[in-house]
Amino acid sequence: MAPTPKAHLEIERLLWRAGFGPRPGDVRRLAAKGRRAAVEELLRPRGPQYAGPAATVEGAPLDPQNVYSHDVLWWLDRCVRTRQPLAERMTLNWHDHFATSNQKVGDTKLMLQHYFVLRSNALGNFRTMCKRILHDGAMQLFLDLAGSDKNSPNENFARELFELFALGVNNGYTEKDIREAARALTGFTFDYETKAFGFDPERHDTGFKRVFGRRGRFSPDDIVDLAIEHPKHAPYLCRKLWGYFTPRPPSRATLNEMVRAYKGSKYQIKPVLRIILNHPTLYADLDAPDQVKPPVVYVAGMLRRLNRGVTYDAWSYQLDEMGQRPFYPPNVAGWEMDDAWLTPATIRARFEAVGNLIRKDIKDGSIEGTETPAQAISSALAGTGRPLHSKRTKVAMQRYAVSSVAGRSDDWEVEHYFPERQRVLRHLLLAGPDAQVC
Repeated sequence: MAPTPKAHLEIERLLWRAGFGPRPGDVRRLAAKGRRAAVEELLRPRGPQYAGPAATVEGAPLDPQNVYSHDVLWWLDRCVRTRQPLAERMTLNWHDHFATSNQKVGDTKLMLQHYFVLRSNALGNFRTMCKRILHDGAMQLFLDLAGSDKNSPNENFARELFELFALGVNNGYTEKDIREAARALTGFTFDYETKAFGFDPERHDTGFKRVFGRRGRFSPDDIVDLAIEHPKHAPYLCRKLWGYFTPRPPSRATLNEMVRAYKGSKYQIKPVLRIILNHPTLYADLDAPDQVKPPVVYVAGMLRRLNRGVTYDAWSYQLDEMGQRPFYPPNVAGWEMDDAWLTPATIRARFEAVGNLIRKDIKDGSIEGTETPAQAISSALAGTGRPLHSKRTKVAMQRYAVSSVAGRSDDWEVEHYFPERQRVLRHLLLAGPDAQVC
């Protein structure tokens, strides 16, 4: 088998790190355009957002507001069917950045609205998105903005705005800055009977506040402006964005380039992503991938490669077991990334999920005893969308393809062991070590 062209390897990596992996034909099509053109296509999505009809489970459409776990399936379905992979992947990244959990919010409708805030701003302006988040109902409940009164300001949102959303831990602000910002963030209300959010000027602290050394009668939106205009903000956010695409830290020169692009565009996200997605670091060591696929990316990418959809509700608890359940991040800091995704328990969950997906694909008695090891491997590759795999995996497949059926000539042995060989080969390609990284 001829080695995979470098152009194809680059597009494969791009689609995994800036999306949810390729659908059949994607790599060849984008490789023909060239990597830079492929990046621009991701940055400037056109046409329908999703391919094909929305998912159904047991013959019925998903009902994310009313059926338990359908919210998770609904988001997974959008990742599987997306035709705008970077925008959808950045929505998931922003969900990690502005982590908000329905565990506390307790209102799936608000969480779906929160999703659309992230999705509509995923490739847009960070200042705009941050202000939308400030006024988002799910976030107002999650970080106790709603109900924060001038007589008793709640510091949660102010603290996380500085610590996680805009500046970084202990990075250019003081406890007094947090307290003063919390005063400016008072006045938001929520009526638990009518479910209506509002703003009551009588509950807002209109007095002078001093934040980052600046004095004024700051409003809630002013606090977002102050945080984003802080000199520590741009380097922090650019470094955070970079980390979503590669575990290798950016050089000082690259970080400076991203900061200039971000500030020069008045806080647009696309210019930073353009630098990241065209950077040589993203395409280093194509034969030795080093970024662990987040569970949602792993599952959605597998379904995309197999050209399948979300058809059963087990994916919700399986994603939970893998460590990433959309709408339910573990805390306001979001999920731990990279190697933290892989533990004995989560690896087992990935392995079992693949087994559940493919166990009925190859039935006993469906493969003749004349199938050669080479034919078995070729069939496994074709049946799994020809995923990239290492030399070590190739050797393991070749050895297993021979040993697993050696001496198996009785009818009952042929009926079981030849199909079992195919099931194991496919399982290895979809759940083995190579499948976990991109």
